[in-house]
Amino acid sequence: MRTKDWNDWYCFAMVAQLSSFTRAAERLELPKSSVSLAVSRLEKRAGVRLLERSTRRLRLTAEGEQLLAAIAPLFTRLDDIADHLHAGDDRLRGVLRIAAPYEFGTQQLADVICDVLAGHPELDIHVDVSARRIDPLADGYDIVFVVTADALPDSSQVARQVFSVERGLYASPALLASLPPLDHPVGLAQWPLLASPNEQHWQFRNAQGQSYALSLAPRLRTQNAALRMRAAIEGLGVAMVATTFCEQQLRGGELVRLLPDWPTEPLIIYALLPARRLMPARTRYFLDRLAALLHPGR
Repeated sequence: MRTKDWNDWYCFAMVAQLSSFTRAAERLELPKSSVSLAVSRLEKRAGVRLLERSTRRLRLTAEGEQLLAAIAPLFTRLDDIADHLHAGDDRLRGVLRIAAPYEFGTQQLADVICDVLAGHPELDIHVDVSARRIDPLADGYDIVFVVTADALPDSSQVARQVFSVERGLYASPALLASLPPLDHPVGLAQWPLLASPNEQHWQFRNAQGQSYALSLAPRLRTQNAALRMRAAIEGLGVAMVATTFCEQQLRGGELVRLLPDWPTEPLIIYALLPARRLMPARTRYFLDRLAALLHPGR
């Protein structure tokens, strides 16, 4: 294959992944016109349109999606090898693509993202906020953070546990005043509850090793912890949220913690990684910095 052919394919892959001719041209250090011409040449040779262009958006055609799925792993592999060869010069390059739930992205990831960007001007970081389960390799991400209280299903993905989050039950003083005293999780069956969509029960265990599973039929289901907390403050039910997430509301008297002697299972945060032979230096560095910020002194 001629060098020009490789160049055209690489330009197409970069444009498709970044959804922008301008960004692709900046990344490739080429004029935008050259990138556009390369994609046009590829479309002419293929005999089909690969990208639908308009003034406001850029999207892949069905043929474009098929071609990208076939060639993206090849260029990713080449990028990984080049990144590995340059790992010794301490310069991080390229794009680090991350997907994360909203609360974890804003609370724990924000500091490390800003820290890494400030120290590495040749690196870009793209962060998508998503509540759905994502396949890092199929969806083109370098790191996908998953927050769960359950075990991860077996898969070909590489999973690293990076953090655990203590959770607690919280309600407003007004709601507590309107209901009988609570000293055991069984009493929650008669209380209004606020839960996330994937929770079918809350698991409790006290210091004596006694456990209790509470089946859930909540008034409100939402993945957004801020909305669950707001509903709890308004007296609409009991919410389970991370203890660090509602510290201010607890200090201000807007919320009261329930059943502290019956702690629940913590949330475990995993980093899902594509099953590559070589981990890009930018991915490895980001995870190392995240670990240093989440576990200082370790």
